[in-house]
Amino acid sequence: MEEQLARELAEIGAGDQMPAHGGVTFLGDMVLAWKVNLWSRLGIRVLWQVIEGRYRTEDDLFEAAMSVDWPGLFDVTRSIAVTTVGKSSPLKSLNFVTLRIKDAVCDRFRAVCGERPSVDTHEPQVHLTLFLAEERFTLYLDLSGTPLNRRGYRVEAAAAPLNENLAAGLLKLAGWTPNIPLYDPMMGGGTILLEAALIALNIAPGLKRHFAFENLANFDMIEWQRLRKNAQAEAREAHPLPIFGSDSDPLMVRAAGLNLKAAGVFDCVRLMEADFLNVDPPTETGLIVSNPPYGVRLGSEDDLAAFYHAIGDNLKQHFPGWTACFISGDPEFARAIGLKASRRTPLFNGPLECRLFEYQLVAGSNR
Repeated sequence: MEEQLARELAEIGAGDQMPAHGGVTFLGDMVLAWKVNLWSRLGIRVLWQVIEGRYRTEDDLFEAAMSVDWPGLFDVTRSIAVTTVGKSSPLKSLNFVTLRIKDAVCDRFRAVCGERPSVDTHEPQVHLTLFLAEERFTLYLDLSGTPLNRRGYRVEAAAAPLNENLAAGLLKLAGWTPNIPLYDPMMGGGTILLEAALIALNIAPGLKRHFAFENLANFDMIEWQRLRKNAQAEAREAHPLPIFGSDSDPLMVRAAGLNLKAAGVFDCVRLMEADFLNVDPPTETGLIVSNPPYGVRLGSEDDLAAFYHAIGDNLKQHFPGWTACFISGDPEFARAIGLKASRRTPLFNGPLECRLFEYQLVAGSNR
């Protein structure tokens, strides 16, 4: 998703976007960082680089952290936590490094104001993230706090929920735009439908939540309220959209409805209780984007292969003129569905390696 995220950041107003493995770096002022938190549909978190440099020992990292004016960045009453991530680091214990960074922050506070911040590893108000490469380190302040994919809308989870940022990314990769009819025939909790509705109505995904940057000394409530009011003004009025969803499980239909209602877009999307293997397309042409169930929920591997084959048969018989995009972590999916993919995009759903398969469905044979 790195290239997609870089394009999204450019649209938000970020400068010098540079995709890297697993993320994108960009330049801008702090207000822009708040705006990215408010508007990014694809990002997981926004990290502010505080200091970087070379290191050889834990003491080098301690001295670097001590050199930062932490009391100027946040108040001593804020709770803190430190996370260390290492790749090819020569240091033996990342846990020990984490403790040294925490000690440096606390020592700097104690030297300046005579007291130190408390540590809260579960829900810290200020979260520091240290990245260690073989010779270089980068220390960040996490401006997001709770990951950005937690929009604050979901009230009912599916058995295997799709992350909101991945759902938004699938729509981007599939080439969906709000004028194209969209159908998720195995919708689960309705995450893909919800993200599509937010995009179609231009609703900022971060409007209903708080962020860690609100706990920093440079936070300007007036400027933040201005950003939020601008986002609210740019949202389109809710109206029926060509977005459709179905699931064979009535509990999932209910869950999707509750999630859509919590986001204020229930009346924009049409939901149905239906088995995809016995359903007709909701419109003459359109785009399917879906996360088919797989694994233990469907029983044996033979049952799974038969299910995938039935999906392929239904698409061929009832969905000519449509494009279908399925994300799957099952290596048997591509073979069992029996259709020729026009595109395969490698993705990760959390730690699970997946592929997004695109099928251009035409009348007649597509085997």
